[in-house]
Amino acid sequence: MITLKTILRVNAASCIIFSLIFLMNSTEVATFLERDTPAPEAVLLILGVILLANGLHLLWASVKPLPSKSLVLYFSIGDFIWAFASISLVMLDIWITTELGITASILIAMMVAAFGVLQMTKRKEMDNC
Repeated sequence: MITLKTILRVNAASCIIFSLIFLMNSTEVATFLERDTPAPEAVLLILGVILLANGLHLLWASVKPLPSKSLVLYFSIGDFIWAFASISLVMLDIWITTELGITASILIAMMVAAFGVLQMTKRKEMDNC
């Protein structure tokens, strides 16, 4: 059975993994996503720091016996913002225009949105127990 704790930890792992990729390979990531006018390196570095902080915060929340509804909603809203921003950048042809970059961004956006939905669903189920 998938638990809220598991979802929070998988979400944390994905945030931390992507933060390290962004922090250690920001130029390569930017050109993977857009060859002609890639996102400024500073944007990916800032996103890397934010993702690292979010991942650590998710890990902290995952050890709580019952994370508050507002905390879970906070993480879910962040997930939905990430998914919306990614899809918006793809649709607007900004910073994500390569075929592989578009595919990766959409798949990651779907995964992150799924984290948001699952977190809210599993937290609500904990109230019903």
